Amino acid sequence: MTDKHSFGAFIKSKRTERGYSQKDLAEMLFVTEGAVSKWERGVSYPDITLISDLCRVLAISEHELLTASTDTDARKTKHEARQFRVIRSAWFWVPTLSYALALLVCFICNLAVDHTLSWFFIVWTALICAYSFIPSFTFFFPSKKLLAFSASTYLSICLLLFACAVYTNGFSWFLTACIGILIGYAVLFLPILLSRTALSRYKFILSFTAAFVLTVLLLLNIHVWHSFSVVPAILITCYAFLPVMACAVICALRFDAFLKTGICIALSTVVYYFTNAVVDQLFGTNNSSYRVNFNDWQQCSNGNVHLISLLSLLLIGVLFLAAGMFRLWKRKDR
Repeated sequence: MTDKHSFGAFIKSKRTERGYSQKDLAEMLFVTEGAVSKWERGVSYPDITLISDLCRVLAISEHELLTASTDTDARKTKHEARQFRVIRSAWFWVPTLSYALALLVCFICNLAVDHTLSWFFIVWTALICAYSFIPSFTFFFPSKKLLAFSASTYLSICLLLFACAVYTNGFSWFLTACIGILIGYAVLFLPILLSRTALSRYKFILSFTAAFVLTVLLLLNIHVWHSFSVVPAILITCYAFLPVMACAVICALRFDAFLKTGICIALSTVVYYFTNAVVDQLFGTNNSSYRVNFNDWQQCSNGNVHLISLLSLLLIGVLFLAAGMFRLWKRKDR
């Protein structure tokens, strides 16, 4: 603690700033006016049990009291924190009240014009969907905000789609749309949600596995409403997910990052190079062309471009593999 005279002068300045007399301060602290006078004249210090109450009454921190100086940085931080809370509260309540007002207006208009509630439910679900994004339901979930955001936005979108399906009296597309959106959510949010769990190492494997399963379910659901060759479609889906799943497994292994990158690039390049051929085999088509003739770009442009792309990406993969092998060799030398 600083010397008594500086301490007393500080208390006096803060007391006068608050507009208190010595008697007012003494009454609020349940001490005598003479005790306050002694503090301010530098005769004595206040009892340690009065420190918290003195700080509260004078609106200062304990650090400021003990050092007899105003902590401008702390006060600035506290002021900014208070402003942030005000802005955050306004960001939530202004849109909330706006949505509520819009919903009330639509409710009254629908009843006044149609004498029943019809399109109001589409507006209602649309506002819930918009509300889930801005300001979002995460305001009610101090922890696990990303989980709350992803779940609330997905469910609100599905609710809006359901209302549209009911209004148009058509459900053939509803489940298809919900599954398609869920695939995007699985790829986008699942790795982030798993990154803070014990399954963090396998987040991409689990994410792509979920996307694969949902894609198969999507195909089966479409097959229920629209007949098509579902088995070849599922097989080409398996073929397309093959390099993705393989790369996810490789990324989960513990070895040099350059080697991982080289293997993933090379594997993906080879698999996708033969995609057209696999499609032709599964669906009985003949749309792909692997004819290569760099003297005839008019007839063999597809084959030429595919081969150049294949060789270029394989070269990049080989360079990464070489860099990885060189790094391993350097580590062994050390």
